[in-house]
Amino acid sequence: MSNARKTVQLLHLTDPHLFAQPGTELRGVDTHASLLSVVAAAKAQREQIDAIVATGDLVQDESRDGYRHFRRILESFDVPVYCLPGNHDAPGMMREILDGDGFQYCGVALFDKWFIPMLDTFWQGHAGGKLDENALSGLEATLEELASKYALIALHHQPIPMGSRWLDRVGLTNAGRLAEIVERHHNVRGLLWGHVHQASDRGHGRVRLMSTPSTCAQFLPDSAEFAVDSRPPAYRWLELHPDGGISTRVVWLED
Repeated sequence: MSNARKTVQLLHLTDPHLFAQPGTELRGVDTHASLLSVVAAAKAQREQIDAIVATGDLVQDESRDGYRHFRRILESFDVPVYCLPGNHDAPGMMREILDGDGFQYCGVALFDKWFIPMLDTFWQGHAGGKLDENALSGLEATLEELASKYALIALHHQPIPMGSRWLDRVGLTNAGRLAEIVERHHNVRGLLWGHVHQASDRGHGRVRLMSTPSTCAQFLPDSAEFAVDSRPPAYRWLELHPDGGISTRVVWLED
């Protein structure tokens, strides 16, 4: 998949936690209805986007129908949809249903001046995430091969502490290895993730570090123990500029 627009317009969706049966709730939120509301709001806000990035926990109950619901809802945009797994996903099933015909499972999304490595941090049996040696070496090789383009790295688990004790226990366990690779490759301009069900946007030198809230329920930021926030579903817009700059904002449904 490729796109040659000079500024890349991206919609970031994450953690919809869909179920086989629409109407099922997670933490008091009908996840199917909330994703539909997010999609409707995004469509009303912008007529033109280049691609959608979906960073995991697409389905809560490891059901084929959950992934089929996701595909059907996102197909309505008629743009490429790039997906990667979270800790609640079933990667084999996800790949089977969400790879091909406008959808791509992991791999790399290529644009004119940019590319997006889609990292798989799924770690069987764990809520936290991990990058295996093949993923790390593959990322480094891709960054070297595409050194003339800017990179936005997408993953599910947070690669930096969020300041929430319980949540930081289930982040990316070998985040230091990823940080070493990022430091070695100056074409990396951003990291984008889900999992944390909250918004954050920080700078670390040339690199923008961004998390996006869930399309359903949110976690309370800076909470030592597990706590649910009262904020509504949300999504993120990103503009990847040809000079390596990133413009971005989170949109909450209350807006």
